[in-house]
Amino acid sequence: MNFINSQAFQKSFQQFQNGLNGNSKRYKVKINEDKTKNNINDTINNEIKKKNLWISDLDKFYKDRDGDSYQPATCTGNKKGLFIGINYFGTKAELSGCINDVKNVSELVCARFGFKNCLYLTDEQPDPLRKPTYNNIINGMRWLVKDAKPGDSLFFHYSGHGGTAKDTDDDELDGFDETILPVDYATSGQIIDDVIYEYLVSPLPEGCRLTAIFDSCHSGTVMDLPYTYQCDGQIEVIENDTRKEIFKKAINVVSTYMGAEAGNIATSILGIIDETLGTSTSSATTQQQTIEKRKHNAEVIQFSGCKDNQTSADVKINNISTGAMSYAIITALSENKNYTYAEFLTTIRQIMKQKHFSQIPQLSSSHPMNMNSTFIM
Repeated sequence: MNFINSQAFQKSFQQFQNGLNGNSKRYKVKINEDKTKNNINDTINNEIKKKNLWISDLDKFYKDRDGDSYQPATCTGNKKGLFIGINYFGTKAELSGCINDVKNVSELVCARFGFKNCLYLTDEQPDPLRKPTYNNIINGMRWLVKDAKPGDSLFFHYSGHGGTAKDTDDDELDGFDETILPVDYATSGQIIDDVIYEYLVSPLPEGCRLTAIFDSCHSGTVMDLPYTYQCDGQIEVIENDTRKEIFKKAINVVSTYMGAEAGNIATSILGIIDETLGTSTSSATTQQQTIEKRKHNAEVIQFSGCKDNQTSADVKINNISTGAMSYAIITALSENKNYTYAEFLTTIRQIMKQKHFSQIPQLSSSHPMNMNSTFIM
């Protein structure tokens, strides 16, 4: 795949942008779809929102959690990128825009940020070692983080189907792990968030940065990072493990309410939320332990195209499909502005709203983010 210069990219992107002519849902394969549980999840999420567990004072959140104690990444060292796009050719799950996403995102990222050591896994390639199978994706992750050092900047981009799998270690909000689907998912299975964390996050040293983009359904917390920032009007942050404690207790209690009205379910979980947020020493200690589990000294920053309970959309550009998140990322970065992380996330959301996409992009991180710091890679 050839890299293009910034002037050529600007010209081609203008044509790309002018051709926007429609959108559809990207999600065509349903795995572990449970409408009743989804309704309960939505109800619990609504109650969490009402309880103001999402925090809008980002500076205070950062200072209260010693954000300055982490070594910042300079991004002046080695730069490596892994780009995965899966169209699932010839299957019931076939998509149109994922390989296009890889081409468009990689051309821009490589031209603007200087990534030259890149690996591409797409299912149109004849080389069997370059197809996005389960094993090749895992090997690609190993390659990306191998010999990573402080100052290095790594980039990961995935465009394809996202799904869910039954959680086996009780660390998920709703009883399901978030997943990505390799091209051979029907025989090899899905790649769950715990595995993604193990291969992409755990090996990284302090002072190294990994920036990851997931343009897939149910991708909000697919890297299992402890902090999530979302922008739907204003940027808010939440500690994911606080939500997990609420969901664990609530799901157990409301299992007897499967046929009940949402209002009744909501009423039954109000006490659970209050109990989980209690100020007892044991409760506070338990929450802190679960938060510490997923923290990491490296700077890992994940951009996801939607929340865990949402699907991602395709857009049509000059009759060529691409993902809504990839389109928004390209649109924002093609402006050649120097964004803060807050500005970048806000801009992505504004672009999606302008194109009438309901999905809410999110940023998750391995430790508290200074959202006023400059977006670099």
